[in-house]
Amino acid sequence: MKEKTQETELKLSKTQVQSVINDQLQKEDGLNDLFTMMINGLMLSERNTFLEQKKIEGNKGNGYRQAKRSGIGSQLKLHIPRDRLGVFKPVILGLLNEQEEQVRNLCFELYGKGLTTRQIEDVIEKIYGSSYSKSSVSRITTDFSSLVKSWLERSLDSYYPIVYIDAIHIKVRRERVGTEAFYILLGLKEGFTREVLSIINIPQESAAGWQEVLEGKFRNRRVAIVMV
Repeated sequence: MKEKTQETELKLSKTQVQSVINDQLQKEDGLNDLFTMMINGLMLSERNTFLEQKKIEGNKGNGYRQAKRSGIGSQLKLHIPRDRLGVFKPVILGLLNEQEEQVRNLCFELYGKGLTTRQIEDVIEKIYGSSYSKSSVSRITTDFSSLVKSWLERSLDSYYPIVYIDAIHIKVRRERVGTEAFYILLGLKEGFTREVLSIINIPQESAAGWQEVLEGKFRNRRVAIVMV
């Protein structure tokens, strides 16, 4: 007769749990390991609850898929639980995706401040781990450049009662750091809302620069220009 084995549940006190956590944190990358285990556990519990509450006929757990997300100093290696019908979406994963978007926005901001792709890669690696290579950052900044180009070339209204224009001077890194002029055009619409019409970089502020801005952006438009 085979001897029956009895499963027992291991219960730890809060002090014991804290001791285990402290030991784990002493290890290299221990914080990310704990973070990964917590997220994987939350997603599994979320799927179990989803399947119990929804009770969709024919639907059940269907293994996992692997994914990586930005962590704290290194990447998180996640096991995302799936369901047979593919309708389950972990809420916690959505929060991590928002963080990924924040990383992209940080890349945009650093790029806009004149950092090179290599410098941005170093910053991201120090904060989030080796999540973005130089080529990845280059793709992000290329996307950013495309968004800027699309915004600059978008269609404007045919009529603005008033357009405010001013030039501001900002330090820009090219071969070396220097101060250049950026012309800001702000249009007042008939509904009394405002719209940034364009931001034009002409390194030196001059009468010719002003003429180029006005003729290039507002030729054949009915506007009243207010010089500030």
